[in-house]
Amino acid sequence: MCHKPKLELMPMETSPAQPLRRPSLICYIFLVILTLIFMAAVGFLITWLETKPKKLRYTVENASVQNFNLTNDNHMSATFQFTIQSHNPNHRISVYYSSVEIFVKFKDQTLAFDTVEPFHQPRMNVKQIDETLIAENVAVSKSNGKDLRSQNSLGKIGFEVFVKARVRFKVGIWKSSHRTAKIKCSHVTVSLSQPNKSQNSSCDADI
Repeated sequence: MCHKPKLELMPMETSPAQPLRRPSLICYIFLVILTLIFMAAVGFLITWLETKPKKLRYTVENASVQNFNLTNDNHMSATFQFTIQSHNPNHRISVYYSSVEIFVKFKDQTLAFDTVEPFHQPRMNVKQIDETLIAENVAVSKSNGKDLRSQNSLGKIGFEVFVKARVRFKVGIWKSSHRTAKIKCSHVTVSLSQPNKSQNSSCDADI
């Protein structure tokens, strides 16, 4: 009888097991940073919603114009006095004014200019800024000179107070970045014959 040759099965070679790759230290650091940013953003959002911020309000009061003079060649001189009231109605938000510039304008032209020292306005506070701006021999355009003469003949002068400020808001220990506040107080009208008689003017604020 013929014996069939036995087939010997050779063991298959197996590749060595690949070691599991562990996340690198950089990945851990990146995840930690993302988590911290997310938690800070959520905390800020919750705080902001809880404060329910209200708009700041501004008014111009007790305005007067003295020593008004307009020459035939349209050079104007005058002393502008007024009080700017800044109302902060917020219970948890205070305001830092880093720089404040105040302008008196007639239509499109600046007549007088001044700056105010930086200040901090606490929560639930009304801040008064008493200002005296002097226009001395300021050249005005022909059309503005004509309108000023017309108003002078009626015994009154109307002008605009414009404020430009750099502000920051503080909630708890958090402070916002600087923002530019533009405050426009139009239709400030005063009587030349009764310098102490004027109407309060509300302002539009863009912050």
